[in-house]
Amino acid sequence: MVHFMNDPKTKNIKPTKERIFEVSLELFAAKGFDAVSVREIGRNVGIRESSIYNHYPSKNAILDDIFQYFEKELIKMRPLEARNPEKINELTPDVFRERVNRTLNILKTPKMAKIFQISSSEQFRDERAKKIILHTLIKEPQQFTEKVLEKMVENKTIKPVNPKILSVEFQYPLFSLFLEYLLLSSENSDTSAVEEAISNHVDYFLDTIRGENSK
Repeated sequence: MVHFMNDPKTKNIKPTKERIFEVSLELFAAKGFDAVSVREIGRNVGIRESSIYNHYPSKNAILDDIFQYFEKELIKMRPLEARNPEKINELTPDVFRERVNRTLNILKTPKMAKIFQISSSEQFRDERAKKIILHTLIKEPQQFTEKVLEKMVENKTIKPVNPKILSVEFQYPLFSLFLEYLLLSSENSDTSAVEEAISNHVDYFLDTIRGENSK
């Protein structure tokens, strides 16, 4: 049974396009994109199937909107200083913990968790979903970490490490831990152990890169 995020008592207050977005998100996450019809979306929103096309030209356009929303929100996982290339020299090792915490907080929101679920299930069929998984969630964080580590080594803020190797060693386990967190949270299971593992992973990474004089 699909449980919708919008309260039936208040759903008519929300704009129709927003209701279509939210209902589609719930249905795509619960049943898969291909298994959901425009008619089913309309029925759950409480409008005729033809009315959907006043807001979206196709079911695929709804999914495109969902993916665009996800990528826009994920930008927020970058600390403010990290969004400005001119500020890179001002970053300290704590920027890595801040980014991890921001990412986890974003993934804790039901809407983002459901979009991640859709991206994971559609990544082998949809290039947009593959881009989110490969680039936005894996490659971009790894490249950011590598770039910041390079600058910190250059500025002698941290130990002389290999930025490329260490960035992979830091980011790829994080992706697996975030995936485990989302799988557990989707079942309403206890996530305390994986959250502790994430925190310990960050602690170990920071201890690894910090020089004696920066502890």
